[in-house]
Amino acid sequence: MSEKEKQMEIVQEWLLLAVVKAEKELGGGTGQLKLRFVYDLFIDKFKILSYIISFQQFSLLVEVALITMKEMIDSNKKIEQYIENN
Repeated sequence: MSEKEKQMEIVQEWLLLAVVKAEKELGGGTGQLKLRFVYDLFIDKFKILSYIISFQQFSLLVEVALITMKEMIDSNKKIEQYIENN
């Protein structure tokens, strides 16, 4: 695995945590607000990458994280309860 692939794997794993946090804090029906929330967290965490990855590319990475989150929620009700309990 190349260094770039390792970095992207780290980012993707971190994004999963960030989208769960956004879902927990902002709830349903706030898609664009959650995307902005996650993007702001990303800029704080990965400052240099934020100059390299376009917002459009970032949005695609978030989509992957959202799909993973939904799969996790469907297979584990405790994750769903964690997100729903503020």
